[in-house]
Amino acid sequence: MFHPDKDLRYIILEILKEDGKSISAISRELEKRGYDQHRLILTGYLRAMSDLNVLREKEVPPAKLYVIAKGGEQNIYEVVGEKVRGLYGEGEKSDKLILVALNKLMHRAVFSDELSKAGVKTYPGHEASREERQDAKQALIKSGFKVPDSVKAYTIDAPECEKDYFEVVTRLLADLYNINYLVKETKQTRLTF
Repeated sequence: MFHPDKDLRYIILEILKEDGKSISAISRELEKRGYDQHRLILTGYLRAMSDLNVLREKEVPPAKLYVIAKGGEQNIYEVVGEKVRGLYGEGEKSDKLILVALNKLMHRAVFSDELSKAGVKTYPGHEASREERQDAKQALIKSGFKVPDSVKAYTIDAPECEKDYFEVVTRLLADLYNINYLVKETKQTRLTF
């Protein structure tokens, strides 16, 4: 998917994935990708990202290098994918639960590009109907995204995943608000068969 006004931070994070770069190198890479930013605007933007602890500045006279800060910034797909795999490991169950979570969070079919961003390797569920796909596409178009007609969308009806879905959402909220220290540790006190 392509967003015409894609957040500059995501583009910069893509550029800096490999290693640190100077302002000049970032500017050249942005120009190669078709984003013409004035150098002063770019410098201010990089400084703001540094102030928000998304990037770190390294002094390498005469230049200043920018690198992604430990942890960096993740999108919703990466966060959901990482949390599900952290709780349930790799595999089909996790792929299925990621689709369930994204379907429920977004109230629409989820495109294969979105599932890939979440780390899904096998596409669980079923391909969305023409109407479901069109509704999902319209939701993204309203947000400024372009969705090629060749990209498939998926939905899933998995009531057996409800409990796991709520566990993922509660863990995400606990992480988001940094309240894990308030959460009671649960221990199984009897055997269940």
